[in-house]
Amino acid sequence: MTDRSQFIHPIFIEISFHVLLVEAPIMGDIYLGLLVLAVLSAATFGIGRAIGRHVTPRTTNWLSVIAVAALMAYIACLWDKTSLVGLLPFSNLIVLGNWLPLEAGFLGGLASTQFAMPGWRRGLTVVGLQLAGVIVVLFPLMGVAPQCGNAWSEGICLQTTKQTCSAASAATLLKLHGIDTTEQEMAELCLTRRGTNWMGLYRGLKRKTADSEWEVEVFAGSADQLRLLNGPAILSVGLTQEALANRFYQTELGWRPGIRHSVVLLGFVTDLVDIGEPTPDSGRERWTNEDLQELYLGQGMRLVRRAR
Repeated sequence: MTDRSQFIHPIFIEISFHVLLVEAPIMGDIYLGLLVLAVLSAATFGIGRAIGRHVTPRTTNWLSVIAVAALMAYIACLWDKTSLVGLLPFSNLIVLGNWLPLEAGFLGGLASTQFAMPGWRRGLTVVGLQLAGVIVVLFPLMGVAPQCGNAWSEGICLQTTKQTCSAASAATLLKLHGIDTTEQEMAELCLTRRGTNWMGLYRGLKRKTADSEWEVEVFAGSADQLRLLNGPAILSVGLTQEALANRFYQTELGWRPGIRHSVVLLGFVTDLVDIGEPTPDSGRERWTNEDLQELYLGQGMRLVRRAR
């Protein structure tokens, strides 16, 4: 069992790199993030194994319970939360912000010392934990970006696939700041697959503004606070599940509860809101304040001047 456990992480590192090399876009930051995460996961595995060898089985069980509780706390407080940007303001946040492999490594290390357990069961537990950690990290990266067109209307990039509203909105935001790009490029940089995770959008904007005077800011707040923004921003919009009673947005405007969408806030004109809507045949729209209050999901991104 000792020899087998020593090879778990190197094997998974090799698998992850071979899987990801299928895709061609520049992925250097992602590979670096995977390497860092793999090293840290191997370290937590070693720590768990070292501790498990020097404590009683009862203590090991309690440590496992504490580790699971810590995992639950991470999922509740940090998993997929925008507060991660403050801790890890890097383009590979989508990898480095995923701490599940670290927990899996520690639990696997503890499990590998449970010699009262049959060897096959112990090995299955260890391998299962490590495999789960690897899958969780690789899942958002698997596949390739959809093939996009290059449609624009009045300075607004229109999405040419069902999955690329965020990529198109990113292209619009960058264009408004003097940075040329396309929906296709942003779909690749944002790691768009079946859709675009907010950390993928952050990555795309971060990579595209790396050599510019702009940096990416993630914000959260109410619809009223959007009036305080000085400049355009990408907004996450949609109908929450609680909005099921509002039939107008569903039957008349086609919004579906639980489906997130991205648009660009261009500014305010008295009681109306200028919106860059990437949906085909849309472009520039005027929303009412009621529309914004109903549809804004409280999260967005903008570009701010880089501190000198």
